[in-house]
Amino acid sequence: MAQISPKLALTYFTEISAGSAVPLDLDDLVNMVNLRRHNHVVIGDIALRCYKNKSKWTYDERDIRRAAQAFADFRLDVDDVVEVQLPAYREHDERDSEDWGRADWRQKIASWMFWQARRKHQEGRSYEEWNDSWKRIGISGLPGELIWNEFVAARTGIRLRENIANTRPLELMTFSGGSLFLPRAYAELLDRWEQVQEDLVAGARICKNCGGQGPRWGSWRTPSTVGYVTLCPPCSGAAFQRYTGHLRGVLYDSPRVRGIRADSYLCRLCAETRASVWDHCHDHGFLRGPLCGSCNTFEGKSSPRSFLEGKEAVLHLLECRGCLDRRTLPGRYYVAIAQKHLEATEYHHHRSRRCRRQMWVTYVELAHGAHLFELKCWWHSQTWTKDVPVPDTFAHVRNFVDQALAEALPDPVVPAARAESDTTLLA
Repeated sequence: MAQISPKLALTYFTEISAGSAVPLDLDDLVNMVNLRRHNHVVIGDIALRCYKNKSKWTYDERDIRRAAQAFADFRLDVDDVVEVQLPAYREHDERDSEDWGRADWRQKIASWMFWQARRKHQEGRSYEEWNDSWKRIGISGLPGELIWNEFVAARTGIRLRENIANTRPLELMTFSGGSLFLPRAYAELLDRWEQVQEDLVAGARICKNCGGQGPRWGSWRTPSTVGYVTLCPPCSGAAFQRYTGHLRGVLYDSPRVRGIRADSYLCRLCAETRASVWDHCHDHGFLRGPLCGSCNTFEGKSSPRSFLEGKEAVLHLLECRGCLDRRTLPGRYYVAIAQKHLEATEYHHHRSRRCRRQMWVTYVELAHGAHLFELKCWWHSQTWTKDVPVPDTFAHVRNFVDQALAEALPDPVVPAARAESDTTLLA
């Protein structure tokens, strides 16, 4: 079996499938967006397995060539079309958790249209004029006031958003007489893609040890030397030990750390999957604990604001002895904490009354010893700026840390009052 790199796989697939009747978007051969979910990249209705060897992901060259040839030979009659019936608008909280992330190409196209219809409805209108008309099919046969040509033009260039099954359906879709149409062969291909995806997800949800079924989004998936495997929390807990903080205060480049493998532990943050790296504070150099690849990426590359929303996020950052002793956090979180403070305390007046809506706060720059923020009330079209001096920012960070530490302390145990019989007996 000849193993090839993702970049070489992309080159081969592009060359062999050139001229395919299906408009392909093959970047996922390199990006591998759903790798954690099921160890495959799905193009059309073909699942390509990804192999891990010496920490590098590869493909079987034969799989790539066969799949690419299948698309090169794909026959598509643009005159043989079927009408596409799109589902009605549904709020997120109306969906069952099992429906979240389910492969549904009709629902995905509908979501693009409803999003664009909402945007068109809200542009140029004040908040008081907004309504739910964009959620209903209008006289044109599309949601709200949406027009087909405007919709297609707006989606042009948004490759990730218009990608389904690593193909681009809008290039084949037509709109006539208030109805949407796709070539029959392509619609059937997307139907098969849904089934392939669901089969892969269903298989990847099963714990390899006890056979229990995990959540759809793959939170039980844990990295191994051969790829991602599925282990439920009890099985992960039995296979890997929990980190107890015994390396707190040790520097990351200490020989003591190099002698202990992070993958012997559960991830300190999610406590569900096997850790893969030792996380450390880049400001002070102290070790914080073992993290899985997903949590480590989230801490390093997500927005500071997003990471701080996590239940254990602040306490994990304070595993750094330098941060804990100084009652601070790494510098990259300062602006996010100042932003949270402004959102909780700032307001404006509308018609002589205090607006109770939450402001939208955007960071602008650091200038003249102060962080400059722009605050906006979308409901009343009000915009203003606010300076937060650097010393005040330090104070906000310290207060944020003190509050997190106070909330983490166990509640004091108050002795129960003695029963009257006990009091009488002692007397």
